[in-house]
Amino acid sequence: MIQAEKIAQLRTHSAALYALAPGRQANTLFSAGAGKVVAEWNLETFETNPFAIRTEHAVYSLLNLKNTHLVIGTIRGSMHIIDLNSKQEIRHLKFHNAGVFHMLEIPNQNEVVAACSDGSISVWNESEWSLNRHLSLSSEKIRRLAVNPSQTLLAVACGDGSVYILELNGYKIVEKLDAHVDGANSVYFTSDDTLITGGKDAHLKRWSIIDGGIQLDSLPAHNYNIYDIVGHNQWIATASRDKTVKLWELDNLQSPTRLDRAKAGGHINSVNAALWLEKEQLLATCGDDRSIILWRIKLRK
Repeated sequence: MIQAEKIAQLRTHSAALYALAPGRQANTLFSAGAGKVVAEWNLETFETNPFAIRTEHAVYSLLNLKNTHLVIGTIRGSMHIIDLNSKQEIRHLKFHNAGVFHMLEIPNQNEVVAACSDGSISVWNESEWSLNRHLSLSSEKIRRLAVNPSQTLLAVACGDGSVYILELNGYKIVEKLDAHVDGANSVYFTSDDTLITGGKDAHLKRWSIIDGGIQLDSLPAHNYNIYDIVGHNQWIATASRDKTVKLWELDNLQSPTRLDRAKAGGHINSVNAALWLEKEQLLATCGDDRSIILWRIKLRK
C-alpha cells in the first residue's frame, strides 16, 4: 500500500493550471495555465520566487531544458524559448496553429518533440531550433508523449483513442494500439517494453510493446478522463477530471491509494497534470482549482 502525506497547497494563479516542470534549481517548480503567467515556486518556503513570465495566451505545456532554457507551449500553437539566466525570450517558434499540449526532450538525439491539438507532432533541433521533422498522425488532438528509458521508442496518445509507438531512430511507426474508447489522454513507460495508458473512458491499461502491443491489464481506474500518468520505480500516479489523484503499485493495480478532497485534502476540481520531483522526493499535482498540491510518497511494507 502506498502512503501519501500532503505537504503544502500552493496558490497564486488566477485561473486553471495545466502545466508543471522542474524549476531552475533544486527545490523549485514551474507552473502555468490559463492565467498566462509562468510562476516559479520555492519548495522550502512554499512561496513564489521573484521570477514570472507573462504570455499572450494560455499555457498548456512547460519543458525545462538542462536548467538553462524553459520552453513554453501555448493554446495558440506557439513555443517560446526562454533563457533562464536572462529571463528573456530568445526564440519564438510559430509552426502549429493549435495548442501545444505536451513537450519532451530526447537528450541522446538533441531534440525536442512537441504534441499538438492539430493531431501532429513536431521534432526540433535543440541547438538551432530548426524543424527536423513533422508528422501528422491523427485527425484528433495529441495530448501526451512518453519515451521509454533507453530512448528508443516514443508513445503518442491521440484523441481518436489510438496510441502510436514510434522508433526514435527515424520516427517510424512500429505499432498502433487501439487503446481507448473516445480518446487516449496519457501514456507512461514503466520499462523499455511496457506501457501504461489512460483515456477518456477512465480506464487504465497496461501493454507489452515487445510482443506486438498485447494488452496485459485493463481496469476502470477513475470516474472521468485520466489526464496524466507519472511514476517512480514501483508505483505510478494518475490524475483525473474526477478531481482525484490515485497511486498504484505496479505489481498490483487493484488497490490504489485515493487522494481526494474529503479524506486527503486534495483538489476540488479537475486534476490536469502531475510531476514527480526526483531530488525532492515529492509528487506535485495541479488543476482547475488554480492550486498546486505537494505530496510526500512512501511505500508501506
